[in-house]
Amino acid sequence: MSFLSVEEEYRAFLPRLLSLHPRESGTDSEVGVREPYREVAHVAYGWFMRCHRGIQAVLMLEEEGFQVEAAPIRRSVLEHVVALKWLAAQGSVAAGILRRGASNDARKRREAVRNANWTSVDLDLFDAVVQDGEGLDRQHDNLLAFKARCEKFGTSDDMVLYLAETAQSHPCWQSASPYLDLSSGKPVPLVDPGSPVDQAGFCVVHLIEALLCVNQIFESSILSADLEEILPAVRSLMVRQGEELGLPVPHEIRHDT
Repeated sequence: MSFLSVEEEYRAFLPRLLSLHPRESGTDSEVGVREPYREVAHVAYGWFMRCHRGIQAVLMLEEEGFQVEAAPIRRSVLEHVVALKWLAAQGSVAAGILRRGASNDARKRREAVRNANWTSVDLDLFDAVVQDGEGLDRQHDNLLAFKARCEKFGTSDDMVLYLAETAQSHPCWQSASPYLDLSSGKPVPLVDPGSPVDQAGFCVVHLIEALLCVNQIFESSILSADLEEILPAVRSLMVRQGEELGLPVPHEIRHDT
């Protein structure tokens, strides 16, 4: 009798999970929004799609052997999942913070365009966004930064993954090391990374977390039913993996195993 590895079991979940979506299957109608999320639902939907398509991109890169180079996309997925946890927890309260963030970003981009003398860009296009965030309460601007957002709404596991993926995304020793054979004590150049990165577990866990968030924000009986059906099996697999490898289980799915 042959047994599937944990990675293979995770991979078996992916087609089903990738088919789940807050928009009711087969319809073009607007997605129903729960009342506490009216002012941020459109952002939540966009962030979910970035998670969903980001995971698809990670899997496509894996097929071509570019697991290591997918690090910036994995980091983006993680950042957007933590951001969805924030919106799921605070709802429309986060709207003003988002407007402040958009205003600050637009101001920085406008200044960068001006300094670079990009005459092809109309600086006036930034003005409305900049002005929209002016005069709003800046008390919680710290939540625009990943560290503060993760400390309040994410987990310590999220921060560990974020730092690992960041190290693979920015020019540093970690981003160089996959292309070097260090077994002899002297770096030997490699054409391809020596250690492929398993993708399925990352993709399943973060897609589940994103789906749990949008299920709280949007009204979708189909999504709720599908998650209720599939979640126990994913939880069971994650707990087994944690026991075998000493890995933590995200708090959102730690119970009811």
